[in-house]
Amino acid sequence: MARQGGCCPSCRKSYPWGVTACSRCHVGLEFPGSPASGEPLRLVFETWDRSSADIVAALLEAHGIPCLVRGDHDSIHAGLGSLGVLRVLVPVTDEARAQEILDAEIGRGEEQEPS
Repeated sequence: MARQGGCCPSCRKSYPWGVTACSRCHVGLEFPGSPASGEPLRLVFETWDRSSADIVAALLEAHGIPCLVRGDHDSIHAGLGSLGVLRVLVPVTDEARAQEILDAEIGRGEEQEPS
């Protein structure tokens, strides 16, 4: 099954899969299955690593939780410098469930005492 691309929320131009920002308006794209515009979102994961953000987003989506990955500098030119901090956002109604899934899969980031 082919992945669907996104659409600019401002000018409504469609883009192929892999593009994350509108080249005309310079805003992040909306994607099928993403949380609706205007719906309150909550931060559940933050990283400098694009791969980690994508893995977390895929994990949450596999559990039926829609999410958005947004960065300080969304870019369509992968590999050309740092994208800055990337954030995974979920609808406020799914925040607790998303956090439970992430805690179970990757932990809370707390160091464990040696046994």
